Amino acid sequence: MPNTVAIGDIMGGRPGKALPPELEEFVAGADDGVIVVSFGSYIDFATEVTVRKLCDAFTDRRNRLRVVWKMNNSTVCGADYIDRLLMMPWIRQNDLLADARVQIFVSHGGFNSIIESVYHAKPLLIFPICADQPFNAAAAESKGFAIRMDVGKFTADTLLSSIETLLTNATYKENVHLASAILRDRRDTPAQRVSAMIDHVIKYGDRHLRTGAFELNVAQFFMLDIFAVLLAACVVAVGVTIALCHCICRACRCSKKN
Repeated sequence: MPNTVAIGDIMGGRPGKALPPELEEFVAGADDGVIVVSFGSYIDFATEVTVRKLCDAFTDRRNRLRVVWKMNNSTVCGADYIDRLLMMPWIRQNDLLADARVQIFVSHGGFNSIIESVYHAKPLLIFPICADQPFNAAAAESKGFAIRMDVGKFTADTLLSSIETLLTNATYKENVHLASAILRDRRDTPAQRVSAMIDHVIKYGDRHLRTGAFELNVAQFFMLDIFAVLLAACVVAVGVTIALCHCICRACRCSKKN
């Protein structure tokens, strides 16, 4: 729309900062890399079964990567895996995703999370839960840099299989690096785009930016006239079909009598 400015990259379009000492020490000890896990606030409402399956996958010996998981309950997976699993009530998501040692981002598929992950070229495992997340997950999967999973049907084995796919299939990394390059290839920053548009509207107003849809009446906007014509055509088609069937039936009865 002419009155819309795309600034989706305003959340992810910034470099990462140095990690705090505790987080840096944990990440530095990961020989094979790190998985970042964040479901926003939704994980607090997850069932015990779902959390258990996530724990089983992340603590399985087949998972070579260390895991940084945004989770309020730091003991939910037990205390035996403290060397491989770091749980924190809040994580510096953008700074972690900007770190080259992070290999995969496991997310609920929120728009900001996907933008940050793409900006820093990290393949995604997405468990969409509600709102726009299923659509975001479908879009990311169609672009080839994410795997979408069902939060109600996955198992620890299928999660481990998806992690291995993202790590070994170079296509996902290639696609997310391409998406990152496209997102970064802007002549100006999101803040500059916003500032320029605000200055433009202050100078000239916004009437020339308003879409023509604002000038339509209700019937035109919702295309009621089009739907009325289509409905009438359907009614006529059904009526003609019924009439033909009736005529054919009468013809058949008359031929039997003769």
